[in-house]
Amino acid sequence: MCHDGDVTTTPVPAALLRAEPLGGARRQSGARAVYDLLRTRIIDGTLAPGERLTEPVLSAQLGVSRTPVREALRLLQAEALVVELPTGGVRVAPLDLADARRVYEVRARLEGLLARDACERARPDDVARLERLVTLMDAVRDHEDEVLRVGAQFHGEIEALADNRWCSALLRQIRGHVDRYRTLAARGRVGTTDHVDEHRAVAAAFAGGDAPAAEAAMVAHIDRSAALAEQALRATTADVSSAPDVSPTAPPTTDSSTTDES
Repeated sequence: MCHDGDVTTTPVPAALLRAEPLGGARRQSGARAVYDLLRTRIIDGTLAPGERLTEPVLSAQLGVSRTPVREALRLLQAEALVVELPTGGVRVAPLDLADARRVYEVRARLEGLLARDACERARPDDVARLERLVTLMDAVRDHEDEVLRVGAQFHGEIEALADNRWCSALLRQIRGHVDRYRTLAARGRVGTTDHVDEHRAVAAAFAGGDAPAAEAAMVAHIDRSAALAEQALRATTADVSSAPDVSPTAPPTTDSSTTDES
């Protein structure tokens, strides 16, 4: 532990030691580059829930001044992706069951409405695009990253087609939290056809021009994702609670092969 003026810093998280300096990104916007990097790593789990983040450490490791780091952390705090510590600095916002339920309840209502609106506006070529994405999702169902990418594209197509700016604006406000839990839920679907079947049900409702069915299928899909995210959170909690206690006199581990997994 070291001190920078009145600010106490902690060793940099292992995830950030693997980060490349943002020298090139500074030509765009230092604060935006830092924000995008940290946000991505919070969402994919590289920066673990509860991980402490401090300005001096981040600025040194990312190769930028403390000003863009401070602005990036402010933006992340506005999204509630980081929370302020009473002693100064911030930490990555924790994940918990109650929060997951609230996020998914809001998401289900918003995306259900988007599916209904989009179905009412859909034309044959729109339906064909959704069906092609479902086919692609089926082809990559064993690959978590690709399932997430194609799934996001499917939902994005529906949101664009719905053209409901109020619904989209509200969804954007919780997008970071949705994506954090979506990553957890996706792990429970790898190797299964559940994700494909749920998206196919939405596409089928579009093909039939049945807006209420499209809304119901979307809500059912998100409810299933909520259940998987909660299951993953319970498993994580159980793993932590069952971990053996470490004696306070035991020397700290220095195994460099241990890394945070997304």
